[in-house]
Parts: sequence; C-alpha cells; structure tokens
Amino acid sequence: MSRFEHNRLISPPSPDAGSGRPPSAGLNARPESGPRGSERETVHVVIVEDNPQLLDEMVFQQVAAGLSVRGARDAVALDRLLREAPCDVLVLDLNLPGESGFSIANRLRDPNRLGIVILSARSAVGDKVDALACGGDQYLVKPVDRRELTATILALHRRLRASRQEAGWRFELPARRLCAPDGRALELTPQQATVFALLVRHAGAVLDRQQMVNGLGIEYVDFPDTRLNTLISRLRQQLEAFDSALQVRTWRARGYAWVGPPISGLST
Repeated sequence: MSRFEHNRLISPPSPDAGSGRPPSAGLNARPESGPRGSERETVHVVIVEDNPQLLDEMVFQQVAAGLSVRGARDAVALDRLLREAPCDVLVLDLNLPGESGFSIANRLRDPNRLGIVILSARSAVGDKVDALACGGDQYLVKPVDRRELTATILALHRRLRASRQEAGWRFELPARRLCAPDGRALELTPQQATVFALLVRHAGAVLDRQQMVNGLGIEYVDFPDTRLNTLISRLRQQLEAFDSALQVRTWRARGYAWVGPPISGLST
C-alpha cells in the first residue's frame, strides 16, 4: 500500500492515466517547521501530474511541509477531487493525457476561488506567456526544489486571501455560490439561492410571504405556508452555520429581512 492511501491523498486516475506506484521510501517525511509555523490556517492544495512517481513524491513533500494535499493524474481525476472539496491552490502540469494543462487553467481560472501554479518542464518563454495568459498565477520550471514550491504556494495563497478579504462577501447567482471574504464558499439549492438573492437585493427591507413566493415564480396560493417556513428555516440554518454574521430576521406577521453584511454580485 502506498504511504498516501490511508489518507486518500491520491485520487484514482481515469482509465487512460496508467497505474500508480508507491513513492520512494527514501523521502524525508518529517514536517518542515518554517511554512507550518508561519501559516496559521491549513492551505488546501491539489497537484496534477501524470507521472505517478513524481506525483507521489511531490504530494509527500508538500504534506511534510504542512500543507493539505491531494493528487490527480489528469483532468478527469482533478474534476472529481474538486467536486468532493475545493482547493486553495492548484499545482498544474501542462503535458497531461486528455485535457491539457493550458485548457484546465483556462477553464478553472478564478482568483476568487483558487490560485494556479504552473509546474512544467517546458521552459520556453512562449509557453510561460501562454500559460500565464490562460489563467496561471505563477510559473515554475521542473525540476523545482520542494522548498521553492512550498514558498510559491504559500505566497500565492496569502496574496489571494488578502484580495478576497478586501473584496468582501460575494454571491454568484448562476453557480448558487456564496463566497466569504476568506475564500470559503457555500453552495445553495436553486430555491434557496433565489430566496437569498431576493432578500439581499432588498437588504434591510421586510418582504412579506407573498413577495417571497412570487419571487420563486410560483403563485402564492399554490405554495403552502409550511413549505415556505421550511425553506426559510433551512436557509437560515445553513447561513448561520457557515458564518454567524449571515442573518435572516423574521418579523412576526410581516415577513423576512436580510440584516447580514453587504453582499456584492447582485444588482438591485
């Protein structure tokens, strides 16, 4: 058994990605004190590399440096991992089976969700320019010292975290995703997202039950009060569990109002 299998760090590859091998027993697994001590929060990383030995080695080294790391060997395995849980930083090879690293970076580029470090043996200036234009935030050429990779991941994470905190709360209605200033994200159901957007667009105002139901595109007489009560209750529970500042207030015999922080991304 690979030293990573008990922690489920390596995602099984898609059928065309080949089979993996255990990492070298000679790797130093002792944590690095510098990055671990300087970062108070866990940084979640996914490394995409089609060479199984190199992938195992990089995952082991970055875990030893104090990061939370998962590995994938192609785009299919990467997408599977991201559906299970998001990551803060993606370390991405360019030459991959199936979808290329260029395409993956372009598809996933979003500084509000994750940072992308391109790690490739391709050292030509044109490749670097193309990769950065496709969505890469940093470009490192293989072979790279494990300490340089760790430092690059942490520096990118700090920069993106600071920019997110300046940006404040944001709601992405098409994706039904509420993004916190610290980069965390909460996904809502379609009806929850519609109700939440309606409340936020009228922040501070009390919306009566009929306005809420009509906002869902449903006739008021066709939507039982108990169903709306359940919808609002579950939405409130999810929001408050995610962050105590996210508050929907109930005004008895009047309706509901958003009294939480300002949320960008929605026009009034």
